[in-house]
Amino acid sequence: MLEALYKYATDHELAVKPGFKHKNVKYYISFSADGKFLGFDIVEEGTPQPLCPDIGTLANGKTKSNIIVEKAEVIFNLPEKKKDGTFEYKREQKQSFYIEALKEADKYDKKFGIAATGLEEQIEDIREAFEKIPKAKTSDFVSVKVDGIPLESSTGYLEWWDNFRRTLDTKKKPVSESRCFITGGLTEPVKTVSPVQGLSRVGGHTKGDSFICFDKDAYRSYGFEQAANAAVSEEAVTAVNAALSELMKQAPLPVAGAKSIHWFSEKTENDVTEFLDYDFGLGGDDSESDKNEEAKEDEIRVRKMFGALESNTLPTMPQNRYYMMSLSGVNGRVMVRSYDEGTYDELCSNLRLWYNDLAINEPKHGYRYPKLFGVYSRLLKYSSDKKKLSEKIDKELSGIASRIVYSIYHGTPLPDSVAAKALAYIRSDMYKSTDDDQRKVYIPDKTACQIIKAWHNRKYRNKEDQIMDHLNENSPSKAYQVGRLMAVYAMIQNKALGDVGAGVVERYYTSACNSPALVMGKLATMSQYHLSKLKSDNQGYYVFYSKMLEEIMLKIGTSLPKTFDLKQQSEFALGYYFQRSQAYTGKKTEE
Repeated sequence: MLEALYKYATDHELAVKPGFKHKNVKYYISFSADGKFLGFDIVEEGTPQPLCPDIGTLANGKTKSNIIVEKAEVIFNLPEKKKDGTFEYKREQKQSFYIEALKEADKYDKKFGIAATGLEEQIEDIREAFEKIPKAKTSDFVSVKVDGIPLESSTGYLEWWDNFRRTLDTKKKPVSESRCFITGGLTEPVKTVSPVQGLSRVGGHTKGDSFICFDKDAYRSYGFEQAANAAVSEEAVTAVNAALSELMKQAPLPVAGAKSIHWFSEKTENDVTEFLDYDFGLGGDDSESDKNEEAKEDEIRVRKMFGALESNTLPTMPQNRYYMMSLSGVNGRVMVRSYDEGTYDELCSNLRLWYNDLAINEPKHGYRYPKLFGVYSRLLKYSSDKKKLSEKIDKELSGIASRIVYSIYHGTPLPDSVAAKALAYIRSDMYKSTDDDQRKVYIPDKTACQIIKAWHNRKYRNKEDQIMDHLNENSPSKAYQVGRLMAVYAMIQNKALGDVGAGVVERYYTSACNSPALVMGKLATMSQYHLSKLKSDNQGYYVFYSKMLEEIMLKIGTSLPKTFDLKQQSEFALGYYFQRSQAYTGKKTEE
């Protein structure tokens, strides 16, 4: 894992020299060449973050700060309001350290001394000007310009800085060289590892979280202290942190309380993991008209790539490997909730298998595939309120979201809870209210049925009872045929009586799915009444449905199980779906 991140950083030229860090500068204090304060330059949103000197965790203390780029509250020693209404200045030492460091760097670049003098002599004017900036925060990063040149862009101070920062940790004890866990080379290991930012939305600290951390006795061995328990060089861990930061910037929105990142060992234009962020279906581009041009181009590119996946024409990359991690923050530490790796070609093959397992050929519409977010939404407790789905996913799917992704990438069975949740969603959705608060029979949610089909076919991959992507009138599954029978009973009632409010499905679907022997006999008796009405009203429908009932009952036989297990419930739901779907789209069988 660490070696793969280090390689990613070096391959993408993300690795920075130890003692530096990219920072999101919001404002520049601008001085003239003779040190006169000119005002603040506001940095435009989206401006690349400059590489700045950084002393790591030492800046968290009360006496030291970073130089050049630091928070406004430190550079200006902004006051904090106390409970009694008075103000307290708590950062005099940190501010003094900042200014004295600039004075030292003056020996190598005179602009640093000009900035230090300007801050000392005009701090009140500078502080007052900052407080007038709309929406400025005390935690915003601020830098300095002299004669229009940012101090961090100077090269004259670099040699001084490298020596200066090594003198800061006065508590550091001499240590012998050890093998770096990341590179394998001999190194003097760092004592502590700088935190990495990007996990604040998933439990992380606003100041960042440590990826490698040994602050408890239980984590130590052989008398080693702190990071010496997993020796890493400063150069290597800086590269790893840079890779993590970049990957978290590219990551999609968090799901189920975790942020997922991924990368490849070799550069590729075909990032097939993007498929999971899109819906796919026949009929061309399904992109939304209100998307910007860049988003539309991305979607067209991904859809073309999906077509290549379906036709098995994506370029093979046998040496390329993928890496995936699911991360969250806990008490200032990075928690790796899942880690996965494999070959690129296996990933493509398993994604193709995923869409094959989801496939349902809907008459007149063909194949449509849901995005991963759509899959998650059908595993939640049913609610007509579609707002705040992300919060519901975080709460209800935190235990299985990563297992679903693992199953997709490896072609392995989905957790049984996936089928149980999708079945529960269907049962609740079957009884949803219409606008006039009347219940009505309709086709079960397609995406939920696709999930059930994928679960079933993955769990019973090597057996004969695979569910087809269309109605299978000759399915050997008795539960599948019972589902078909339930659908026909509902259709007969609807043809005979029209919309009767609480009909066959509303009253008996759940019972038939769980305990068929208890209710199917009653439904058979009811259907005879409905058939007799059809016989007098429409002889054609009577003959059509009578033959259909006879055909299905012959496949079921003379006995029914008292209860259906999870596998049989899934087959029942799919048999019902396919029979109803065929009747609703085209109605060719009736004609």
